[in-house]
Amino acid sequence: MIASWARVLRLWCVLTAAAVASIEGGCRTAAIDPPDLDVRDALPLSTESLPQAGTVTATLPPGAGMDAVRSRCVGCHDPAMLRQQRLTAQQWMVEIEKMQRWGAPVANDEKTRMADYLALTAGPDNTGFTPAIVAPLSPQAGRR
Repeated sequence: MIASWARVLRLWCVLTAAAVASIEGGCRTAAIDPPDLDVRDALPLSTESLPQAGTVTATLPPGAGMDAVRSRCVGCHDPAMLRQQRLTAQQWMVEIEKMQRWGAPVANDEKTRMADYLALTAGPDNTGFTPAIVAPLSPQAGRR
């Protein structure tokens, strides 16, 4: 069961990176090609739990630092996830440095601009975030 969920997570990461790359104009993670991944085995869920065609995802609000956040963060993190965090600039800096240690391609001269942008648009005073409404997953969906 754990191996099945690991495949689902891996597939989700690959598909998310590819989708973001096509929307945002490219990302280094979009080139991942998992040759040993069989989509039929990796998806124990029904298509009823997936977003409907034409679903619009959250976008980043305009501001100084948006381009850096889009190119460095959105390849792996949905803008809605970023905006719901409500962190201070100092807390965002800690997160950015953690992601840097984990391999995110963030230049040192971008960190302050990114942290300030995120604190302004996704900080403690953020009231612009509205969670997306999604259908709950059925534990029996897609069982063979």
